[in-house]
Amino acid sequence: MEITFSGKHSMNPETFGISFEALLDGHRINCLVTQEALQDIDPENANDSPENQFSANRYKLEAIADAKIRAALPTRININKADVYP
Repeated sequence: MEITFSGKHSMNPETFGISFEALLDGHRINCLVTQEALQDIDPENANDSPENQFSANRYKLEAIADAKIRAALPTRININKADVYP
């Protein structure tokens, strides 16, 4: 099982979360990070823009996405507040 991240991401203007793309053996998986998760993963920078929060914590969020994908093999995942706390 090979999981890679394309680097493509965008802000959802309705939820202010960030969508990004993972590839599982070449198949696309949509990943969504909620606004709360973006703020909670780095509380000191909670007032930054969602784009800046994602960029600053991209590797942490990709690691969470990787673990969730390996656990369930979904076609879409959501990373929420509960996922950023160990």
